[in-house]
Amino acid sequence: MNVSVIIPVYNAEGCLPVALESLKSQLFRDFEVVFVDDCSTDGTPAVIEAFKKESGIPCKIVRQEINGGVAAARNKGLEAAEGEYLAFLDADDRMEPEELEVAVTKAEKADADIVGWDWTLGFEKNGRYMRQADYDSPLQALKNLMGGTMRWNLWLFLMKRKLLIDNDIRFIEGANMGEDMMVMIKAFLKAGKVVQIHKPLYRYNAISQTSLSRQFSEERRQEISENLAEAEKAIMTSAYSVEMKDYVNHLKLFLKLPLLINADKKNYETWFTWFTEANGAAMANKALPFRTRLLQGMAAHKLWGCVKLYYLCVYKFVYGIIYR
Repeated sequence: MNVSVIIPVYNAEGCLPVALESLKSQLFRDFEVVFVDDCSTDGTPAVIEAFKKESGIPCKIVRQEINGGVAAARNKGLEAAEGEYLAFLDADDRMEPEELEVAVTKAEKADADIVGWDWTLGFEKNGRYMRQADYDSPLQALKNLMGGTMRWNLWLFLMKRKLLIDNDIRFIEGANMGEDMMVMIKAFLKAGKVVQIHKPLYRYNAISQTSLSRQFSEERRQEISENLAEAEKAIMTSAYSVEMKDYVNHLKLFLKLPLLINADKKNYETWFTWFTEANGAAMANKALPFRTRLLQGMAAHKLWGCVKLYYLCVYKFVYGIIYR
């Protein structure tokens, strides 16, 4: 088996058929699907059983004994996977038909440990094309990931399974926010050849949103902090420790940036007290637009009125009205 596609599922009966159709449409056929059912209580088990029976695609269905969250589910998926390469699909998204074909061809031609690609925001025909930052080395990819110019979502990469297995790279069970960030940082730290493809090979369902209050609750922030601490430890004990030292603060600032993209002073205060050690570097990341650095700089000085005005002028007016 050349590729294992890992799909954690939990109460996904309504959205899963779109993702499954995208698997059926793959031009590349030498792959298996590893479903990890995290104790669904709806019709999800029946949907994946029907797919296994009718699709003609080799499938494994792993059932969790207790609902453990996406990190634990992905670890189970890794244990069950047998492909040379790993790909990931979220239950409410879809892969473009050429994704596996293009990615595997590139990986084999370049003997790459990691192949990344661009993506489309939204399922509509006029979905927004999202281009990842360029990189041709693990170090540049790490700078992009930690500097906020490149997303770390697992569904943006094809990886050699050997890269994760041999380096004992796993998800922290129970830490379900920032888990992909931690794993991708560790993967790039250990990777040899890496390649970026500028084709939108994945569609992300923009309708599926998590509220800011839930996304940055105290529990979620603790999960992010736990994954960040694990990533930071790996960075500072790696061959890239000197080059990446400043990027740790860039990453901390990027992780908490959404707390400033709203009009709630409580979120601003949470921003200030979370990763306080990074606040002094608010203007330092030249890879980000000046307006973003300015926003962070104002927050670092507790200029809450200016932060709110920025949000109202830039996000509510410019993006919300002029560019709507």
